[in-house]
Amino acid sequence: MNFTSLGFLLFITVFTAGFLMLARTRLFTPLLLVSSYVFYGFWDYRFCLLLAATTLLDFYCGLRIADAPNRTVARIFMQISLATNLAILFFFKYFNFFIDSAQVALASLGLDVGHRTLSIILPVGISFYTFQNLSYTLDLHLGHLEKPERSLLRYATFVAFFPQLVAGPIVRARDLLPQIQNGPRQDVPFAFRFAGLEKIVWGYFLKLGLADNAAAVVDARFAQPEFFNALNHIIGLICFSLQIYGDFAGYSLIAIGLSQIFGYTLCPNFARPYFASGMKDFWRRWHISLSTWFRDYVYIPMGGGRTQWLRIRNLTIVMLVSGLWHGAAWTFVLWGALHAALMAAEDGVRWLARRSPLRLSGAPLMVGKLLTVGLVFLLVTLTWLPFRADDMQTVRTILGIIAEGDFSLPRGMQQMSYLVRVALFGLVVLMIDATIEFGAGRRYAGVNVVVRSAGCATLILMLLLFGNFANRSFIYFQF
Repeated sequence: MNFTSLGFLLFITVFTAGFLMLARTRLFTPLLLVSSYVFYGFWDYRFCLLLAATTLLDFYCGLRIADAPNRTVARIFMQISLATNLAILFFFKYFNFFIDSAQVALASLGLDVGHRTLSIILPVGISFYTFQNLSYTLDLHLGHLEKPERSLLRYATFVAFFPQLVAGPIVRARDLLPQIQNGPRQDVPFAFRFAGLEKIVWGYFLKLGLADNAAAVVDARFAQPEFFNALNHIIGLICFSLQIYGDFAGYSLIAIGLSQIFGYTLCPNFARPYFASGMKDFWRRWHISLSTWFRDYVYIPMGGGRTQWLRIRNLTIVMLVSGLWHGAAWTFVLWGALHAALMAAEDGVRWLARRSPLRLSGAPLMVGKLLTVGLVFLLVTLTWLPFRADDMQTVRTILGIIAEGDFSLPRGMQQMSYLVRVALFGLVVLMIDATIEFGAGRRYAGVNVVVRSAGCATLILMLLLFGNFANRSFIYFQF
């Protein structure tokens, strides 16, 4: 069920009514669980069967890990959970990818084995709830979670919690399970709920205003890249940078805001990533719940960055896995490899800078920071090319056109009305993010509610006038 659909408006209205009637009773958790499965089953009821199966598996493994007589038995059940979840994820998301890759590799050696694939439907959000399930069993095994959840009802509600089920943030069991156990907070101050409403408005502003207007520009350029010149493709890449930020950050904010209104707290997932001063800083700001998941469960267990060699090796592995997590295609692997290479290069530059006798201070330092932020945005924007492209041929085509250097302004300038809207919404997003980034946003919490309501009303009015209401699906639904 899409947050931007009329169906969701009806769903959340009915759920809110149930919340108001049952929030103080024991019936609320069953209501939340059933509502979450209705929300998820809206795409395909069969997805609910897989979600329920993985939930039962990890609930059982969690109990066996906690009650194991020794560490060896606990490790066995942790490995069962890990292997089964990854096997399910591999089958639904990567089986055809690896079969196709093997067929191509064998064909290059002169061995024709024919074309064999399966018609596999990718369950929405499987990458998200798989990692959420794994965080539970891994935390139990590592001792980060003191005791298991012994109520299947509460555990299933934690896994299926509808606001963040299909596109995050990826919430850890130690953060959300206690809230499910205690039920929605009854002492939630008005300011807390109002802040949740503001997040929802800002999330819709990012999605319907910035992302979906930018999508119209981007889709045209990637559908027929040969019809556009270098300037058009650079504009398209910048628009995709804005689109994917508005789309994914918008979903996360709506999910976090909805949870906040109903008395739950979720972890932040974005922190103004395009103000990053380096590639590592970018990943501390972008999809925070995923980057910290990989840090805690992959990077650190492999040795972290204890030595320069370990840091480069483990960082490369994490980024390649991150690329595959996003999609079963070599374009995503390339995207991950580019980020790994850029972060390794950043380490090298900083190593040289620490040994350089030159130091900047005062005004030039601020200029240098702005230039660095601009450079990071440019590099990130270029790496979005393989992420968005359907195949490697599209990547080569667009890079070739950009290399030709035709920066002439074509007559009619395709999608001009959408470009104007992107510029309008992008300017507002830039101003608000910059205000928060440079500290002035801390004073916002103390602003009168009437003034803040007027700000929300202004954003809503802009959406009604210039938003794109084509009901586009969120990008990260496919992951």
